[in-house]
Amino acid sequence: MKSKEIRKHAVIFFCSMIIFMKVHAQSPISFIFDKTASASVYDQPDDIWQASLLALEIRDFMGNPDKRFLYEQKLAASALFPRKPSTSTNKSGTLPQPIIQKAFDGNAFNNSVPMDNYMAISDSQRIVSVSNVQYRVYDTDGNQSVSKTLGSFCTPAGLSGLNNGKFDPKVIYDPLEDRFIAVILNGTSSIYSKIVVAFSQTNNPAGVWNFYVLPGNPFNDTTWFDYPALNITENELFITGNQIKENVSWELGFKQTVIWQIRKKEGYQGLSLQTNLWDNVAYNGRNIRNLHPVKWGENIQGPSQFFLSNRNFDIQNDTLFFLQINDTINAPGLALTKHVVQLDKSYGVPPNGKQKGINRYAATNDGRILTAFYQNNQIQFASNSMDTANGRSGIYFGVLSGVDNQTFSVQTYMISIDTLDFGYPNLSWVGDGSQGSQSILSFEHTGENRFPGMSAIFYADQEFSDLLTVKEGLGNLVVLTDSIERWGDYSGSQPVYNRNGKIWICGTYGNSLSRHQTWIAQLDNPYGAETSIQNPITYSSQPILYPNPTYDITYLQVTLQAKAPVKVSLFDMNGKLLHVIFSGMGKPGVNQFSFNASSLSSGTYILLFEQEGISQAVSVRFVKP
Repeated sequence: MKSKEIRKHAVIFFCSMIIFMKVHAQSPISFIFDKTASASVYDQPDDIWQASLLALEIRDFMGNPDKRFLYEQKLAASALFPRKPSTSTNKSGTLPQPIIQKAFDGNAFNNSVPMDNYMAISDSQRIVSVSNVQYRVYDTDGNQSVSKTLGSFCTPAGLSGLNNGKFDPKVIYDPLEDRFIAVILNGTSSIYSKIVVAFSQTNNPAGVWNFYVLPGNPFNDTTWFDYPALNITENELFITGNQIKENVSWELGFKQTVIWQIRKKEGYQGLSLQTNLWDNVAYNGRNIRNLHPVKWGENIQGPSQFFLSNRNFDIQNDTLFFLQINDTINAPGLALTKHVVQLDKSYGVPPNGKQKGINRYAATNDGRILTAFYQNNQIQFASNSMDTANGRSGIYFGVLSGVDNQTFSVQTYMISIDTLDFGYPNLSWVGDGSQGSQSILSFEHTGENRFPGMSAIFYADQEFSDLLTVKEGLGNLVVLTDSIERWGDYSGSQPVYNRNGKIWICGTYGNSLSRHQTWIAQLDNPYGAETSIQNPITYSSQPILYPNPTYDITYLQVTLQAKAPVKVSLFDMNGKLLHVIFSGMGKPGVNQFSFNASSLSSGTYILLFEQEGISQAVSVRFVKP
């Protein structure tokens, strides 16, 4: 693809219309939920049939006005802004492209569309990949160790009946606790709607999890819970989702978006779970829809949690909602506050994406914010949007500055190519702490001359790279009898927290059988941010390993001067590497490392303790009798 095809509109605008609203009267509803079970997902008996019923969804637009709404909005937008070659000046990317380090096929099509791909990766390099129907665990070379259905999460929670469809899975890794959290929705009616929340007891996602069940209809009305989004702070888990009226489409059945605020350590420990539920989140009497939690860049922070939203169904709008929950559950000054920011450029409901050589479209849904992260007083965010200059589905990308003191300024860009439609972006920080603006934006692409695949762009300081093709599609998506195929709904992206400048992403491409297929890839900052860590790091002059000789639990004490990744390796006396027994982040000050030597045969071994940023390493000899 020629780089000149990429068009990026950039306008910097310092907002003069910022409306501040502090919600004094609003307070959350408090709930306490007991653990329903502790169980290993790996040990759960899977349904050997793995039966799945997929409605091939012929849309009766004329007979169902509620389903016709979004379709007609897209028609109106396309009539106003028809597809055409861009008339603006094309601009080549000035930055290098992201680097693809590893990539492999992930979860396969299993009679469910869209796949709703999402993923998380731990500091020990375990990848959890979830999609509708499937839960899988991989190493970074694509070797699969666990393959289960989503029922393996719902069965321990007591949700295995025929009325309990499992969908919209999300998973998040907590680097502060070295644990995973998974959220799976269960049931699409007011009676059966539940939210399964699972906390891993260890850093092994194939091990034991603690399971909790939250009500998908906590108001006892005729709504059910849909489309979750997650983030964590230092102390809490936040889950947002939409309450949808029963027997009405998600487009017109929306009642409100709610926020669940959950103490995460109780979940890890299997204790009763304290929660807050924030509801009736509105502006000018109109409920704000699709609140998206803002994730973090380099480090997990708190206690505040930020949220963004927009007017996702409008043909054109320039409103951005910024919300903040400022403290933890039961804190004296706990409050939900809102700001309304006028953007410099309008976004709008995107057209559906074209597919290669056939009269079938890939559904882009609406223009909701799908991703955001905070770093260095800025929030970067992205959504699907109509590019009014060429009538294509582009990526609306924004940088909101002045977050800490809420003196907002904003700059936005439209990422678009004349011959492609884009969808379902995700975004992760790839800087080195001081470079807060550096990020990689990944998304899915399709077009008249290219099958559905995956792409990415590197961003830094108001400049972009050319488009990088992460995965080229091998075929169209042809599953439904409708002319509009369900494409993605969302994609996944996460920084590798103990290795700066590296992220992992997942999304959907069309395989050679014209079915959906998951692609998982590691992308790196092209400037090699990981190697730019310059912190002075020194070890204690006399590292202490005890007891020595050792039989089981063994300790090594070192002193570090800065935060940087640590690797601990075990060698025999001939210098042969036996195992890398630890990979994680070291923190300044005295550190105590421990491991269990009971599995070792009798002999003498060398333990090598390394930290990035210096060439000197600690090697300690010990004896196992």
